Parts: sequence; C-alpha cells; structure tokens
Amino acid sequence: MELSKLIQEMMNEPSPIRQIMKMASRQNIINMGLNPDEVISYGGGWVGHHPPEQLRQEYGNICNDIEKFHDAGKYSPTLGFEECREAIAKMEKELFGVKLGIENIIIGQSSTQLTHDLLVALANPDDKILLFDPTYANYPGQIKMTLRNAKIVRQRVLDTEGWEYKSEEEMAEDFKEIYEKEKPKIVLFPSPDNPSSQVFGDTFVKTIADMCHDGKSFMIVDYAYKTQCFISPPKYFSWNPSDYPFMIALHSNSKWGRGLGRRLGWVDASEEIIEAMERVQQCTILCPDTMHQFAFASYINKSLADGSLKKYLEEVRNAYKKAADATIEAIDEFLGLPRLIPQGGLYTLMKVNEDADEFVKRVLKNTGVLFIPGKGFGDSLKEAVRISYGPHVENIGVIKEGFKRVADYLKK
Repeated sequence: MELSKLIQEMMNEPSPIRQIMKMASRQNIINMGLNPDEVISYGGGWVGHHPPEQLRQEYGNICNDIEKFHDAGKYSPTLGFEECREAIAKMEKELFGVKLGIENIIIGQSSTQLTHDLLVALANPDDKILLFDPTYANYPGQIKMTLRNAKIVRQRVLDTEGWEYKSEEEMAEDFKEIYEKEKPKIVLFPSPDNPSSQVFGDTFVKTIADMCHDGKSFMIVDYAYKTQCFISPPKYFSWNPSDYPFMIALHSNSKWGRGLGRRLGWVDASEEIIEAMERVQQCTILCPDTMHQFAFASYINKSLADGSLKKYLEEVRNAYKKAADATIEAIDEFLGLPRLIPQGGLYTLMKVNEDADEFVKRVLKNTGVLFIPGKGFGDSLKEAVRISYGPHVENIGVIKEGFKRVADYLKK
C-alpha cells in the first residue's frame, strides 16, 4: 500500500508546531539525558494562567446534572447554537465595539480547523497566498494541505540588521509593490503576532484592506491574542463585517480562556462568507462541540452581566505584560542580545548571531534551557530564537533563572 503523494511530502516536512511540542515534551528531555524537572522551557506556545473559575463552574453544572449532560451530547447546528453566537456577538461589542449579528458568526472546533476551512472556501489550488516573514509556523503546512499547489508569497516585515519591525509606511509601500506584482487571493496574518508579539498599526492594515478591496482579495486577521494586547488597541480591532465584507476575523478562546485543549473557535465575516463556511464545515467537522458551546455561552452571558469578564481579561493581560517585562529585563541583564519588545501575546524574538538550530541544541544540552529555533517562522529568523514567557506567567522567577543559566554557560 502507498500513502498519498501529498501526505508523503508532508511527512518529510514535519509541522514546525508539532516539532516544537515534541522538542519540549518530557520524553524528549529524558532522551537527551536531562532531568525534565530541572529544564526551563521557553518553547511553549501555550498559556500558563488559570481559566476563569466561573467557566469551570459552568462545566461542573453541566456534568453534575443528568439531563444537562444528556442534552450536551446532542448535535449542534453546523453554524453553532444561536445562543452561543449571540453571546459571542455581545462579547465582541462589549469588549471591542464590533457590531455583529448572529448571521456574521460561525463557530468551529478551533481556529486551526477554521483556518483550514477558510482556505477551502476562499481560494483555489492555483491561487497565491500572502504571508509575512516571520509569521505563524502552521500556516504554510495548512496551505499546502488544503490548496496543494498554491504559491505562498512572503513579505519580510522584520529588519534583521536593526532587529526591529519596519516602519508602517515602509511595510505599506512594500505591500503595495508585492500585491501589485503577485495579486494574492488571500492575505493572512495574526495581530498581535506569533512569533514576534508585535501589533500591526492602522496605517499598514488600512493599506492591506484598501488593496484587498480594490483587488477583490480576502484579508484574514488571526486574533488569537487579541485580548492580550499590551498597547492601545488599533482601530481595526473594532472593524465591522458590514464595512469590510472582504475581511475575516479568526478567533479562539484557547489563549485568553486557557482553553488550549477545550477546542473552540469562531469566525466573524460577511453573511456570504459565513454561508460558504457552513457548507465547508458540513463536510469537515459537521458541527462544533455542544458542551463547549453550552458552557461558553452561559459563562459569557453571566460574566458580561456582572463585569467579571472584563476584570478577568485585565488581570490576565497585566500578568502577561509583567512576564514580558521580566523576560526583556533578563535578556538585557544576562545576555545583551538584540530582542523585540512585546506589544501583546506570549513571545519575543532574540537574535543569537549564529545558526539557531545549533544554538538551541547546544544550549539545551549544556544548560537544560529550551528555546525554539526561528526558521520555522520564516527565513528572517534563521539566526534567531522564539522565546515564550507564556508557560511561566504564574512563576515569573523561573524566567530570570533560565537566562542566568544560559549566560553562565556562554561565558565559558
């Protein structure tokens, strides 16, 4: 028997995200001859804070009631339950001023699954998809899996010499040139970004929007870290589908609600795009998870009413800002290497001035400190590592200890 040619190719090109998770796994650490309990990892793209207690209670209410638990086993509509979509619309309006109707929302299994289905719904196998360099490492694999021969076009947004993002004006001019030349069908990017934790400004994103409007392209903004933005939110965080029918907002509760394994995501878009997504989702997941929707909708409605959602999100945002500051301070104190100041999210990028793969292996073997090599996020990061403070947000002292270990080793 022979597997498909596509999957054979992809098995020879492992997902950078899965490789990251494997590298940070307990068994891999043991295989390297290290004690997992002594390893300090900056590798995880996951959050360490606790989920809202009220959300946990909602799951308990379902599980402790025979009839509620029975009801939670039924099929959901493919779009998701109206009650859950209404709760999401209320939340988006309350937090960001986005005006949505339930007809503008589809609930999915996760933002990863929804990205896959969006690519199916919006693009053809011979279309071009524009990604930034650097950007989320899972996008290229998803594009190849869904569109096979689609061409990925990259725009470099990081100045590797000065180790800072280019100015908005420079990025906007670069985008215009690339867009006119390549005519991409989709422009896809996260903001705040993974892996850089930078937030793209209004001038740049408005340029993208204008070009996509005139060129009949789609703009997908991945908002996985939207509620963990440390700076004043840009205006496009509040854009409405009725004003920007070519824009798709991709959401998840995995980062802010610590629902990494309780998979739930949703998309905000025009009615036409939501109808297309419904047809695709009928063939992929059939329907989103019922129990997650019941618990999530009940939690959102109650926490918006009593003000606890805003309080929780503010506490979480402040905790990650504190962890980000501690990370930058430790890099500056112990290593003095170029780094980016996070504007949101879980990460920073540090330039190590050598092949990052070799640097990561050498440092892990000799110090028990794990970084993630940057090349999976784009060619601009071949000599850089992604550093995640996300797993250590409730134990910030560990952050400083890790960089001290690395500094002591490098000095030798």
